[in-house]
Amino acid sequence: MTNRILALALVATAVTAAPAIASNITPYYLFNGDASTGWQITNGVVTNTFSTFSLGYPVAIRNTIWLGQRDDDRAVEYTLGGVATGNTSVGGDNFSQLLDGATGFAANYGVECCGATNSVTVANADWSNQQVLFNLTSNGSGIAFDPIDSTLWISNFGGIITHYSLAGANLGTINLGTRFMIGLAYESLTDTLWGFDRNTNNLVQFSRAGVVLADVDIPGFNPGNPFGGEMAFGATAVPEPVTLALLGLGAAPLVRRLRRRAQ
Repeated sequence: MTNRILALALVATAVTAAPAIASNITPYYLFNGDASTGWQITNGVVTNTFSTFSLGYPVAIRNTIWLGQRDDDRAVEYTLGGVATGNTSVGGDNFSQLLDGATGFAANYGVECCGATNSVTVANADWSNQQVLFNLTSNGSGIAFDPIDSTLWISNFGGIITHYSLAGANLGTINLGTRFMIGLAYESLTDTLWGFDRNTNNLVQFSRAGVVLADVDIPGFNPGNPFGGEMAFGATAVPEPVTLALLGLGAAPLVRRLRRRAQ
């Protein structure tokens, strides 16, 4: 019985001290508007593929998915399973080449590319009433909202990601090397950032300091021309019951309980 107690204690300690899983626990959604297709990727595997609409790229995700149109023409709501709810909104046709979106507390944020002037935009949660938040000095290929300090992270068709305040102040840059980062997203569960590398078709997890924490290969995945990518705002994953119990007890309390049962 003593050996069994010690073995279970070691298991509890190993679970508590285990490193983070090297793939995305929170579902990551990626969109190719040219192909009218969305994908859900969980734990580094494509778990769902669904139809969207032409040029659906900028995305915001809360309890549902609101997918905007690249040129601010309209937006369509989907369930987290990729089923259209029937809810839509009308855009203002005031922007073009909106490639990615970000989910904020009460607003959506978008980023433009490829024009004489490229804007970061702010809109309602259904992408209506989209307006200029501030202008960029370069192209934008991905955007994520950071809820810790209400700031934005924006990529520019490469591995350079710039940190901005909502007023457009440059707060610094990080360099992810030769990666072509798009579809930036913030993951609440790990307090980290994710993006899709178009050079490798891998998901990349990184810290605010620019440290790459995971580079996740997605077997056989070739999405063509994706840009919009996001994780649900504030989403958390619940561990399985046994894991949750072990994490809650810790090794020492578990040993004490097992000893009491053995007496």
